Amino acid sequence: MKENYPLHIFLFLVTVLTTMLAGAELVTGKMFVTGDLTPSDIILGLPYSVAFLTFLTFHEFGHYFTALYHKVKCSLPFYIPIFIPFSIINIGSFGAVIRIREVPQSRKKYFDIGVAGPLAGFVISILLLVIGFSTLPNAATRVLEIHPDYQVMFGGLPTEAELVDKLGGVFKLGDNMLFSLFKNYWPVGEGNLPPDFEMMHYPLLFVGFITLFFTALNLLPIGQLDGGHVVYGLFGAKKAKIVRRLAGFMLLLVGGTGVMHFHAYDPVIDGTFWEYLSWEGGTTLAYVGLLFMAFSKIFNKAKLPQVLAMVFGMLSLQALACLIFPALLSKPIWLLYAFMTTRMVGLDHPVALDDSPLSGKQKILGWLAILIFVMCFSFDPLQFVVK
Repeated sequence: MKENYPLHIFLFLVTVLTTMLAGAELVTGKMFVTGDLTPSDIILGLPYSVAFLTFLTFHEFGHYFTALYHKVKCSLPFYIPIFIPFSIINIGSFGAVIRIREVPQSRKKYFDIGVAGPLAGFVISILLLVIGFSTLPNAATRVLEIHPDYQVMFGGLPTEAELVDKLGGVFKLGDNMLFSLFKNYWPVGEGNLPPDFEMMHYPLLFVGFITLFFTALNLLPIGQLDGGHVVYGLFGAKKAKIVRRLAGFMLLLVGGTGVMHFHAYDPVIDGTFWEYLSWEGGTTLAYVGLLFMAFSKIFNKAKLPQVLAMVFGMLSLQALACLIFPALLSKPIWLLYAFMTTRMVGLDHPVALDDSPLSGKQKILGWLAILIFVMCFSFDPLQFVVK
């Protein structure tokens, strides 16, 4: 199939624009739709745009060139621009995709094409974090340039507790194992490390963090995501099927724990278990419906009573978790991903005509990809802390 080069170039250029706008908003703290951003402000979004698109390009061309090496027909990357006005976090893109135009004929080809993108993108993420943490300016000076009102309200750079107390809540980046290692052990100089609620103003740190998170998303061992190719290559069809269903189960468990939770027990008011359990009817019913749809797909041969039993078992397990750990909150992002992967992407992976096992070197790369997934995964990548 002939490439539509004008479309690829157009999408790339629009993505450059949307990521520059998003980067300018993040760096300056101003909003484009309100007219606060000037042309000179928009140029400030260029480092963010370059960093983010470098990651996307290396990731997608990792897939592309590996597919060409194996003589598997595929498209050039389609960049996906997006600009969401008035959003809490606007990153300027939904990523990029390539279209595989023929089915890989062997398990090894599936694996190589799948693993190449995350490994290539991961190298860029690490480079961005190394440069970002090595070139940090003084945190108070940098943040006060963006938030001069902090000087009036707090007399300088506030703590998270002070900001929450004053504003009622604060949005901040979450964490993962690798990002935490950088924050805690990379030498940044005294007073240079910004607080988590200001890191989105630092293009290389923010892009480094979100691209680690995107790498983990791609490496989820589900369907024909990159991680689905990896676990199929490593473990074969039967074992990978079990891993994929466990992954779907864990997405629902992590995402939904906290939808129903327990409040402080008052024996005068709370006479029954259901009065002790806090839940919002519409939200809870929607969640139960999601569980039913997801389990019907995850265990597609299960009968209605079995699916209902699994839904009840999940709700009971999550209620027990909230009883033991009252501070647990639901993670809607993982519920959304569970819905997308079970109902749209699909859990299963096709079995190649040549199902011969991977070589020793490929297995090493596969386990490296799993290690990268563990180090990049974040249970709560974007947090909103309230009083």
